[in-house]
Amino acid sequence: MIEKALKTIGLNDNEILIYSELLTIWSSVASTISARTKINKSTVRYICQWLEKKWLIFSIKKDNTFIYSPESPNRLYTLLKEDKRKIKEKEDNIEKTITYFESIKNKKTSLPEVTFYQWKEWLEKLYTKILEINKPIDSIEDKWEMLEAIPEFVDFFIKERKRKKIYNRVICPSKNIINIDSPEELRSVKTMDENTFPFSWDIKICWDYVNIMSFIENNSVAISIKDENIANNFRLIFNYMWSKLNEK
Repeated sequence: MIEKALKTIGLNDNEILIYSELLTIWSSVASTISARTKINKSTVRYICQWLEKKWLIFSIKKDNTFIYSPESPNRLYTLLKEDKRKIKEKEDNIEKTITYFESIKNKKTSLPEVTFYQWKEWLEKLYTKILEINKPIDSIEDKWEMLEAIPEFVDFFIKERKRKKIYNRVICPSKNIINIDSPEELRSVKTMDENTFPFSWDIKICWDYVNIMSFIENNSVAISIKDENIANNFRLIFNYMWSKLNEK
């Protein structure tokens, strides 16, 4: 356990062994440390020099011989603080690098982020993600396949959407039984005749995301696309349809 802890702050096996030995005998020359640890004498000298640079031991030269003694174990905190400083420095450098690369990146070549979902459990995660975005939703929806596939989650989704005050505009077939125009439900609905509009997928446009979902015949699948341009074009289609439908 002790060795594992010391390794996390950058000490290797030989450094740990020599430092521990010096804490036991307090001060000694390289030849004695070598005999007690079974580490080559020249290696002991090199490691002691390195431990001295880490402020874990100190040396005194007497008659052309170095005598090594340990610093207080509290010095181990120094190594930990140094690790934290280096990590912070790396984080700052990476942050600056990312900022720089983002500034020079050709936006036209940026590809959309596409995620494929399958099975009901994954679809629930996708709907949960939509709630986490916490932006207004524009929906083009099927009749009621989602309700049949995940009835309990539908209820949760609606309640959570209301709790977060997320407004939802919906275009759906006239026989859709769950989408009713309701200010209390934070929902505006426009419908089309089912024969004219036999829509069998759900499309939810939310912020920069377009989520396309199907619940047909237990074949639950979905594609989530994150791209500002794609989302804006889907929103244009939605707004055009919305403007052409009569108010209820």
